[in-house]
Amino acid sequence: MFAPAQLYAQGARRHMELYGTTARHFAEVAVVTRRHAILNGNVVMNKPLTVEEHHASRMISDPFRLFDCSLESDGGAAIVISRAERARDLKNPLVTILGVAEGHPESPASIAQRPDLLEFGLVKSAPRAYEMAGVGPKDIDVAEIYDCFTFTVIRQLEILGFCKTGEGGPFVMDGRIGLGGALPINTHGGLLSQGHVVGLNHVIELTRQLRREAGKAQVKDAEVGLVTGYGDMGDGSIAILRRAA
Repeated sequence: MFAPAQLYAQGARRHMELYGTTARHFAEVAVVTRRHAILNGNVVMNKPLTVEEHHASRMISDPFRLFDCSLESDGGAAIVISRAERARDLKNPLVTILGVAEGHPESPASIAQRPDLLEFGLVKSAPRAYEMAGVGPKDIDVAEIYDCFTFTVIRQLEILGFCKTGEGGPFVMDGRIGLGGALPINTHGGLLSQGHVVGLNHVIELTRQLRREAGKAQVKDAEVGLVTGYGDMGDGSIAILRRAA
């Protein structure tokens, strides 16, 4: 086992066995993400995806099927960070960084050797970022979640405090993570459907959302959002951003 799909599949299966998470829950993440991608337009995957198509796609590493896995794609992304005083005369609305943090799981280089297969570095970094930003999960209007696999989205939503551990599967159902839902996520299509730009496309999308420049995928009145990122095997980074007044 050396490919990410093989390594993360162990945690996904563990979550299923412990909490009753199902392939239907995984499919919901993939289908909603694809729906958002089509609204974006600047994407690799631009055709609708159904739950049935998700379930019928070929197995990659049990329980991950093809549409549970992020894309391999070419792409480019860039961001500019400046002191607020330097940026106030720019033409675009300002987006302020409220809090940032990163964390590393125990035995960071090997998922299979960890005491807990469901531990991500976000367990350590999310509380620090929330404290720095002075906000909590209830204050978040939109979230761009690093989606290397559908399961990792579900687990991160738990770690981030949007639901309890074990409740991530049911949480993503019933339109909750779609536009107009309680917590819209990956409004650009994410790594699953827009393209794998190592997560920097998530930062750009959150900035566009808070500037109210996301077009058809715009979350109404978005003021505060968060974005997560990875490196290696589940190192968890997080940034919390706010639209400046």
